[in-house]
Amino acid sequence: KGIKLLMEKELAAAGAITGPLASKTVPSPFLAKIAEIKVSHPENRMAKHFDNAYYHTLSPEKQKLLLLCCKSGYENADSGMGLYAMSPTDYDELKPYFDKVIRDYHGITGELKHINNWDISTVKDLPAGGKLDLAALGLGETSMRVRVGRNLKDFPLPGNMTQADRVNLEARMVLAFKKLMEDPAFGGTYNSLTPGVEFSIDDAKYNELVKEHIMFKDMSVDPYLLSAGISMHWPHGRGCYVSADKG
Repeated sequence: KGIKLLMEKELAAAGAITGPLASKTVPSPFLAKIAEIKVSHPENRMAKHFDNAYYHTLSPEKQKLLLLCCKSGYENADSGMGLYAMSPTDYDELKPYFDKVIRDYHGITGELKHINNWDISTVKDLPAGGKLDLAALGLGETSMRVRVGRNLKDFPLPGNMTQADRVNLEARMVLAFKKLMEDPAFGGTYNSLTPGVEFSIDDAKYNELVKEHIMFKDMSVDPYLLSAGISMHWPHGRGCYVSADKG
């Protein structure tokens, strides 16, 4: 009895369901694992904000979805985030949980309202006239990388894609890349990692692009992305468009 009581207290501290409610729920090894990580890795936001009481209010289908979103976090205890949506609707359907994790990650408190403001007149330390002339700042020719992520509404998010989804998404994007390739202002070509398609490249070309920091490295070796489903089916559906001037 003493050991059982001690275990109940430890699980209660970790946010697990105990007492009368516990007998009415289906035990899950995943819930036990998350409870352990909540204690051993408090910086893991997936586990930190996981609420078993909330979990048990969900339908069986939504419970499976929630655990799928949490998969990277409970398979990689040292994750800082550990939570990935499988589709855009997850943010709404699982909002009580996602909202806590997102607010924690971005340091958001209080009411959340996004306001676009492109007025730079209040930005401190700008050059006279507000023009960001790199030459005037003494920087000369400078290389800059801007990362922008976008999803197509006809497809699931990367974590829930099948191999066919990835290949079909790439084929859809190739239609846009071809327009750039036909435009003299851009030119260039698309480099596909998918075997046997129109713009497939060989290993030598792939390694060349990786060395130039243009192509991303093998995502399948990343345990966090693999658990999240994001790097599944590598290298199908992956590639990059490069303009003629590589600008």
